[in-house]
Amino acid sequence: MKWLKEVYDLFVDDPKLSILALSALTMAFVIARAGAKGTAGLAIFLVVAGSLWYSTSRN
Repeated sequence: MKWLKEVYDLFVDDPKLSILALSALTMAFVIARAGAKGTAGLAIFLVVAGSLWYSTSRN
């Protein structure tokens, strides 16, 4: 579970990353309410994965 703590620490230490994750959840909520639940899941994955990649490659 050490990897989970490291991922958690990324979100806590990087405010931009946490804002991007919250915006991904908001965007996915709107997409899911429109009826495209598979697309909403894909949107969460792509935005959060992209944000994590950007955050880790920047440091």
